[in-house]
Amino acid sequence: MVSDSELIRQCKSGNQKYQAMMYEKYAPVLMGICMRYARNAEDAEDLFHDAFVKILTNIDSCDENGNLSGWVKKITVNTCINAYYKKKREAGNTIEAEDVAETAGDFRIQQNDFITQALLLKFVNELPDGYRTVFNLFEIDGYSHLEISEMTGSSYSTVRSQLFKAKRTLKQKIEKYLGEELKDHVNHKE
Repeated sequence: MVSDSELIRQCKSGNQKYQAMMYEKYAPVLMGICMRYARNAEDAEDLFHDAFVKILTNIDSCDENGNLSGWVKKITVNTCINAYYKKKREAGNTIEAEDVAETAGDFRIQQNDFITQALLLKFVNELPDGYRTVFNLFEIDGYSHLEISEMTGSSYSTVRSQLFKAKRTLKQKIEKYLGEELKDHVNHKE
């Protein structure tokens, strides 16, 4: 197995064999990130390819002794966010700051016997674009409200509001699904 520092060093020299190795190593993780931000698989593939081109184009800025995994993930997340806001600008939409009277509750959404990872991803992908982006950045990628505000150009209160609404919407979808699923599960036992 090739070390990340060797992978970086060889990619910096333009070695296509090592570029292919990097692609194979990180494609599943990076595609997963893109799937969380995109509406469909086709858009996710476009985002993934854009991100990978940026990774290879900017490989010279990657520290050979640094965290390659974190570096490629950050580029991928930023590519997804930039694509979202480019699309929003092209559509002529603006993000309005919203006042937040309530604080975002800490809804924990976890996989269980009735909720699969695929179903959770489906529910997240059904969120409006702004909610989905903020939810992914905060809950999955671990960015703070302030960092998300700076990344997206949205106000701090808008970020908090979108996160709250995303969590509330997800909670409602899950509760509705579980209600139907549990009802079906009970009926099958009778």
